[in-house]
Amino acid sequence: MLRRFLVVADLAALAFAFFLVEIYGGLDGGAESSLLLDVALLGVSAPVWIAGARAHNLYHVDTRHADHRTHDEVAPVLQLTTLWSWSVLLLASGTGLRDFSLPALVLFWGLTLVLVLALRAAVRTWARRQPWYLQNALVVGTAVESSSIAARILRHPEYGINVVACLELSGDGVGPNAGVEDAEPVRRLGPVPLIRGDVDVATVVDELDVDRVLLTPSVGSLGERADLVCELSELPIHLDVVPGWGEVMGSRLELHEMEGMPLLTFPSAELPRSSLLLKRMLDVAVAGCAIAVLSPVMAVCALAIKLDTNGPVLFRQRRVGRDSRRFELVKFRSMSEDAEARREQIADRTIHSGATDNGVFKVAEDPRVTRVGRILRRFSLDELPQLFNILRGDMSLVGPRPLPENEDERITGRHRRRVDLMPGLTGLWQVHGRSNIPFEGMVDLDYLYVTNWSLWMDLKVLIRTFAVVARGQGAY
Repeated sequence: MLRRFLVVADLAALAFAFFLVEIYGGLDGGAESSLLLDVALLGVSAPVWIAGARAHNLYHVDTRHADHRTHDEVAPVLQLTTLWSWSVLLLASGTGLRDFSLPALVLFWGLTLVLVLALRAAVRTWARRQPWYLQNALVVGTAVESSSIAARILRHPEYGINVVACLELSGDGVGPNAGVEDAEPVRRLGPVPLIRGDVDVATVVDELDVDRVLLTPSVGSLGERADLVCELSELPIHLDVVPGWGEVMGSRLELHEMEGMPLLTFPSAELPRSSLLLKRMLDVAVAGCAIAVLSPVMAVCALAIKLDTNGPVLFRQRRVGRDSRRFELVKFRSMSEDAEARREQIADRTIHSGATDNGVFKVAEDPRVTRVGRILRRFSLDELPQLFNILRGDMSLVGPRPLPENEDERITGRHRRRVDLMPGLTGLWQVHGRSNIPFEGMVDLDYLYVTNWSLWMDLKVLIRTFAVVARGQGAY
């Protein structure tokens, strides 16, 4: 269903871009009138677009990747739009079939790019609200592993994944006719039912009408796991295998082969100086422009804080930056002056258990937050002064969360690599759930960011940040 609607969205975007260019004066810029020829050219080239989009994997990726977003398609859509519009139109011009105006051609290219991305985003937003978009999922593994995976999924209802059950196999988990009724009595694993027993996974998949199965690293021995993967891969479902080394390797693995033997190669973690320089240039350019554009907004925020409560406009705190260097982070003050003194009074209301000792201290309805501060936090406006931290070289636009010294001391081992890059105004932690993610999950995301960094990842995180801030989810 979604693939069909995406095809319709693409064709509608092409037609609308063509219509707007015709209003502008036609593809020839008004030099001559040949509307019928332009319509015929669009009709002939539309199937070429669909074939190109299929080759760029723009229609089928949603069913495989639950967290796929339109911003993930900016690069392939940009490439396809350029190849399609310029190739088709220049080919027609070169053969003498049609003359084109360069401004009109650039306008058509730009409109096509923007409209395709916009309509695709609108279709996905609408589709996620439809019953047919929902996928029933089964998580197979130990209770501990299953609860961790289920919690990640439940934090993101936009994924459209409904975890119908978690299955913990006993013994070798092989029972040719064993289904849900043959398992131990079902109990609850948080909001998700947990099934235990020597049951046949394929039978459970059929009985629970499962569309997606997630296998954790603890499922059987290597041979048993391989047999189970082969069995499930023959069913009309989506199969996800969660590797035990996933939190170490991340997503930069390169898949290739050597005489038919598949190899997964992890690139060197050392970042080239040229990449770091390019990242810094992007930080300075974007932060400088943002300060110039948002200075009136920051002035209004400062005035509102001053009129609402007594105390300073800015909140300053010592944080740990790149290479464990200390710096002073600046934010708009969103709490009362005595916020630190009242911290222990509300310690039992934190959304993360044990946050006072080994987690992030976050309270959903924090009484210390002022009226203006609640609005600032809702739209992350309290973070705007950190643009000056970026210009000073203390922070980056995208990076690991800048931690206070007492929280940074808790991080040891491989996770210390998070200080290899400058902390960011936003990052993977913010776009995957913000304060709803526990401290351990935040540290894992920061580690994955550092070990998998790329400039394109930064751009995607920046694009996704705007959507997350607009929703306000996890902003406390």
